[in-house]
Amino acid sequence: MLAKVLMAFGRRPATPEPRGRVWVVPETGWRTLLDPDSMAGFASICPPRPYRKGEAIYRPGDPAESLFILLEGRIKISLPSPAGERVVAVVGPDDFFGESFLTQARERKSEAVCISKRAVVCPVNRDQFLEAARRVPEAALAFASVLAERNQLLEEELRRTTLPAMVRVAGVLLVLARRFGGEPKEGWVTLRLDLTQEEIGSLAGTTRVTTTQILSELRDRGLIKGTRGTYELDIEGLEELVEALEAGA
Repeated sequence: MLAKVLMAFGRRPATPEPRGRVWVVPETGWRTLLDPDSMAGFASICPPRPYRKGEAIYRPGDPAESLFILLEGRIKISLPSPAGERVVAVVGPDDFFGESFLTQARERKSEAVCISKRAVVCPVNRDQFLEAARRVPEAALAFASVLAERNQLLEEELRRTTLPAMVRVAGVLLVLARRFGGEPKEGWVTLRLDLTQEEIGSLAGTTRVTTTQILSELRDRGLIKGTRGTYELDIEGLEELVEALEAGA
């Protein structure tokens, strides 16, 4: 098994990432896949690096030499567009991100910026990975387990692009609330995240105008409160709305 994993990481895959898509694998549970000794061994080969709010992990045009494992904080990933930028992901702890030696990318197409007070990122290039695989074989197996789920994620992403805009925006709010929101209080979750309505719309694959209209409708339905920076969300109500709309789609 390990030999096959090493062979796979020793060459570039034949198929590049779809155009316009960024390389993100969310909620991998990375730190639960390795015991403390294996994690320490991996960290000694791939040392974590801290970032401050507003600091870029990489920018478009930078060499695509490493993938990144986010250990702490939040990172916003965006693609250049004629309007300035298009936000395509917000990543949190245990997410993998960044075009790297796993794809055919030679340079970064996207930008990754810290949007939390602090973030800790573990960069992993090809040589580091191969060394970790030899010295900490559990890490290679954990990587293989995580990447095996990538195709399933892509299929789900493609399915969501066909859903109504209301479903996509509400779905984005639910994902963000589950990952980055506070503890539920009487069914409501407080979400503090520095994203504009345009950026929420970008995550949902719709326009700022449409997103503003949908957020207004969700307020009228009593499912959300607040505005940019801080939202309160009726999680159960949003879930019921999404389920009903998906069933009718």
